[in-house]
Amino acid sequence: MLPYRVAFTEEAAHVRDSLSTDRRDMLERGLAILVTDPRHKLSHSVRGDETTREIALSRNLFIEYVISDGKLVVLLLTVIDLTDVLIED
Repeated sequence: MLPYRVAFTEEAAHVRDSLSTDRRDMLERGLAILVTDPRHKLSHSVRGDETTREIALSRNLFIEYVISDGKLVVLLLTVIDLTDVLIED
């Protein structure tokens, strides 16, 4: 099976473009795995739709994506920054 092509929504691309170098590298590494296995065992379907999925690529990068016609389209890219938290463990 050929790898899927990756595309980003405008909103996800904006977040991607604002990432630091190390987080951008983590995103690229995660996507490199997903393009060969978009239904990875750690991904979850969203609302029972097998083509719309979500996965935590790392402890602080989370994506929601759609698999369609040989493409993996990143809908949302969420960066979780735990530097400042209201309640500490």
